[in-house]
Amino acid sequence: MSKKAACRLGKKRTAARLRLIRRKAAAWQRGARKALTLALIAGCLAEAPSQLAYAQMGGMGQGAMAPSGGVVNRAVGRLQDLNQNGPGWMYYGINAADRGLGYNGSYMTLGGFIPYAEDDLGGFWAADLRGHFSEYGGFFSNVGFVRKQFLGGSLFGVGVYWDYDGDQNQYSTAGMCGTGPFGQFGHSYNQVGISTEWLTDFGNLRSNGYIPVGTTAYTAGNPGSNFYQNFVMCQYGLDAALTGADLEVGAYVPGLSDWAGMISVGGYALGNARYDWSAGSLAGKDVVPWFGGVYTRLDMTLIENWDFSLQYNNDSFFDSTGFARLTYRMGGSRRRNVPDQMEQPMMRNEHIVRAHQTPEVAINPSTGTPWNVIHVNNAYAGTGNGTAASPFTTIAAANAAATNAWDIVFVGQGNGNAYDSAVGLNTTFTPLAANQYLIGDGAAFYIPSVCCGDLNIATLSSGRPLLNNPTGASIEVTNGLVVNNFDIQGSEIGILGTGNLSRGARDSLVTNVAISGTQKANQTGVFLADTTGGITFDDVSITDMTNGGFVVAGGDPNVTFNGDIRSDVATNGGFVSPIIAITETTGGTIAINKSSSSGSILDTGGEGILIANTTGGTANVITIGNAKLVNSVETAVLVDNASAFITLTDAEISKETLGAAIRVNDGDADFAYFGKITNKAGYLLEVTDTVGGAV
Repeated sequence: MSKKAACRLGKKRTAARLRLIRRKAAAWQRGARKALTLALIAGCLAEAPSQLAYAQMGGMGQGAMAPSGGVVNRAVGRLQDLNQNGPGWMYYGINAADRGLGYNGSYMTLGGFIPYAEDDLGGFWAADLRGHFSEYGGFFSNVGFVRKQFLGGSLFGVGVYWDYDGDQNQYSTAGMCGTGPFGQFGHSYNQVGISTEWLTDFGNLRSNGYIPVGTTAYTAGNPGSNFYQNFVMCQYGLDAALTGADLEVGAYVPGLSDWAGMISVGGYALGNARYDWSAGSLAGKDVVPWFGGVYTRLDMTLIENWDFSLQYNNDSFFDSTGFARLTYRMGGSRRRNVPDQMEQPMMRNEHIVRAHQTPEVAINPSTGTPWNVIHVNNAYAGTGNGTAASPFTTIAAANAAATNAWDIVFVGQGNGNAYDSAVGLNTTFTPLAANQYLIGDGAAFYIPSVCCGDLNIATLSSGRPLLNNPTGASIEVTNGLVVNNFDIQGSEIGILGTGNLSRGARDSLVTNVAISGTQKANQTGVFLADTTGGITFDDVSITDMTNGGFVVAGGDPNVTFNGDIRSDVATNGGFVSPIIAITETTGGTIAINKSSSSGSILDTGGEGILIANTTGGTANVITIGNAKLVNSVETAVLVDNASAFITLTDAEISKETLGAAIRVNDGDADFAYFGKITNKAGYLLEVTDTVGGAV
């Protein structure tokens, strides 16, 4: 066939295609049922000459096979006509993907590209309608209005779309702990899209823009922060629709000409700069910074009604993604030449691209429920409600809100002023339920969780929250309370222990706490009053108390203390009191700075160590290590009417004051002292009126 003849044939085919589109458009405007009927008739009329010519040439295709009589044969023949000539605007597709670009899973599509008008400039208008159903039960859709026009031997098209994506349940939580409070954290989104294309006999050029509208991002927590609301986060949550654009160029592959094979390569840019992170290491930064990616796609028409696409994407955010798509088009493919593509839907992302990370919260292994954290910060400008974003400003408010077992009261460093007393409140934190936590920010503190392991919930910034209660105790320890990282200054009692110090298998714990006096009368560092159960003090310092440094009065507790206890008469206002006093206990074990401890005891000018009126004999064990007592007012160590097993190790007594260095009076204590004694003004040891025991 000559070039001129081929050109004339191409023009005839184009004219025939345009006449068919006009007929379909007119039919569509007159109603759906009538449109379908007229489209069938127009399709048959348009194809009749070619079928006749084919029959005359001796072709043996379906067009030459007239159905014989009978209802079934007529129905089959009608379906064949529908398939070959019928409503080519309808198509059905399957998009198979494990991870596509910004979505998960496969989906099915029912779509229609429906011509409905021709304007005065020769442009044809069509509706591009697509409905999708994902394997996770989500529905999403695309509604577009497209205008296409021939420019010489090429075709130019532009479309405007409204996209709805309700496929919010596409994120599996299998194997993930702590997703209960937020679920999959998926959301529905809406988007405006603009698409353009330029199609030629050699290749195509396409570009799409995507603009999500309405609420386009949801977050739960922040990168680099452990807290959100009242939860401890193992993993922050993000669900954001991404704004972006793509551009691709495609070329037909000569070796795949029988299948209209085309290779397209392109790139895309995506991001969400509309929202910023509110806290954490990325505070003030975009929730999804802009990033770029590249992709390549193979498109083929396998047989006349079946189109196939295979695409691979790669970028720094989603890594490698892709899909394989198979589409069945009623009435034949619309990809083989430029005129055919007048009725071809535009190539674009059908899913709204979204960035997603499912949030996980820390689960308390003892309860199987999320940890509950009540926040306090006296630098917050407002009353607050105890969440991370809106903390209480007083210890009293947080204490009243912590009514459940295992609650954590988390106290920020704040403005540097003493909590509560600075605003006229003298507050004692008293746990209202078992196994609670009172944690000050500024030093590492770890809590266990089921899936996330041990989590550090505190920052490592300098300084501790400051507590002060001049008329009472700053902290009451009982019922398995854990206390960490506080400065307690000028309180009448720094830490008061009452009742049962344990709860179940857990003892109370006090770590990283500094208690100091302010040279006022009646200040006690630690006072355990008629307690039972167990408590451990670790890395605790007690300085310049005027009414006893470490006092245990009554009960039978098991106490372990590792830290420093210091008192200097020259700096505590001249008051004199025992640096350690253990009285009226009936049993238990008290170990203050055992041999493995790095802590020390130093008392200068005070009353030294007093152990009095204890009972229980060898069931009442008292061990004190690394104590240095200098110029005690009278006796450095007084054991009075005591029945207990008492040991002082690595000790040193240095006296130039009157009185014995050690006095054991009354009782039947077993008392052992290992250390150095220097006494220039009295006895090294005085034992009087004992009724048993050994010294």
